[in-house]
Amino acid sequence: MPNILLVEDYAVTAESIIFALENDDNSLKTHWCTSGNDAIEYFNNNPVDLILLDIGLPDINGFDVLRKIRKTSEVPIIIITARNDEADIVLGLEGLGADDYVTKPLSPRVLVARVKLQLRHASGQSEIGAEIVTTPSGKEQVFEINTDMQQILFHGQVVNLTRAQCKILMHMIEHPNRVHSKEHLLNVMHDRPTGAGEGTIVTHIRHIRLALNQIDADNEYIGNIRGLGYSLTL
Repeated sequence: MPNILLVEDYAVTAESIIFALENDDNSLKTHWCTSGNDAIEYFNNNPVDLILLDIGLPDINGFDVLRKIRKTSEVPIIIITARNDEADIVLGLEGLGADDYVTKPLSPRVLVARVKLQLRHASGQSEIGAEIVTTPSGKEQVFEINTDMQQILFHGQVVNLTRAQCKILMHMIEHPNRVHSKEHLLNVMHDRPTGAGEGTIVTHIRHIRLALNQIDADNEYIGNIRGLGYSLTL
């Protein structure tokens, strides 16, 4: 049974999340911490499959908890917070490597769906069933998807992406040279409509571009089609 670490100091929110997680059809074990330091101590001494992390904690900032955990682990982390500023979303997803960002007030059922999705990704389950190599006509091989490792290689180098960003780029590689709306990419990322803001996709695309530019700074593969969405050109 997967072990979920919930880091949340507000009891009403924590209790509703725990109830939803532990009463789901595929019930999940939940350990609740009300402070960042307690969460880090628990994480360092117990197996944890996913972390639900509030930002406004009574002792240390949730972003500091995320920084410390990311130094040693790629465990899936979903931020849950009332803070919905774009700068905070960018910091959490792009700067610190969180896998998802959910703003309060939240739907416990939607949160459970996101938790189960991240757990599937972490276990290596994927809708993509075979290794895919994309080679533009008349050019050298550019992208390679290793589904066993859940990695994307770009010019032979692993692209440093979060799970959500990897899923977005995988979809665009499978469907190049067409426009993908932000709403569509949100559904791709979460497997179902969630009501999440389109600013999340803007942040993920920015990080994907930066990751690709670190490997190939001479070419821009992902274009912004004004008013419509994004396109991967191959």
